[in-house]
Amino acid sequence: MSEFWKNKRVCVTGGAGFLGSAVVAKLYQRGAEEIFVPRSSEYNLVDGDAIDRMLDDARPDVVIHLAAQVGGIGANREHPAEFFYSNLMMGVQLLHKAWEKNIEKVVAIGTICAYPKFTPIPFKEEDLWIGYPEETNAPYGLAKKMLLVQSQAYRQQYDYNSIYLLPVNLYGPGDNFDPQSSHVIPALIKKCIDAQEQGVDEIIVWGDGSPTREFLYVDDAAEAIVLAAEKYNDSEPVNLGSGL
Repeated sequence: MSEFWKNKRVCVTGGAGFLGSAVVAKLYQRGAEEIFVPRSSEYNLVDGDAIDRMLDDARPDVVIHLAAQVGGIGANREHPAEFFYSNLMMGVQLLHKAWEKNIEKVVAIGTICAYPKFTPIPFKEEDLWIGYPEETNAPYGLAKKMLLVQSQAYRQQYDYNSIYLLPVNLYGPGDNFDPQSSHVIPALIKKCIDAQEQGVDEIIVWGDGSPTREFLYVDDAAEAIVLAAEKYNDSEPVNLGSGL
């Protein structure tokens, strides 16, 4: 339990999704009682008017922005324009309107895809701008990265309190197992199960096997996000990872 959430209203965009569900559960555990989870069927967050309506309905003190159009390598290759436009418009309009409405704090969730293609390992926040992201998911990564630029600009000019967090690759219960849009761990699990059921002794995976990844259990990511919402008040980016 945390006194921070006492009498605070929280809006969690994407709160019904994989990470969002875990964040909402953690908020309840930490003592939050008034949590508003907008559904995409009611609020199209690419539309500025829908964002206004959502914020007026939620009347939040804190916004945790998790909503995103996401997918694996295949989806990023097929829909780069959609991924760029949707994620950019959701993020920059939401943060701007939260500032306009004097909402106390915005927690913006970025992506590890924002890092340059040839970032030294382990990733460090100061390396975020040393190059261009991996081309396959660059439109998505750069759209989400603009939230960092905006957060820093609004803090500089308006002294507005927003923070920017960068989770590594997540896994856990409730993940997406769709073969066209899933990320690496659920995709590999499904490929292995399908291979067993079909009686084949090999699977085909994306890439050449050389890339490295860091993974974080979804409940641990949710706890980090909630703790950052409580305790962190700066626009310098923060990685969320296991360190493994």
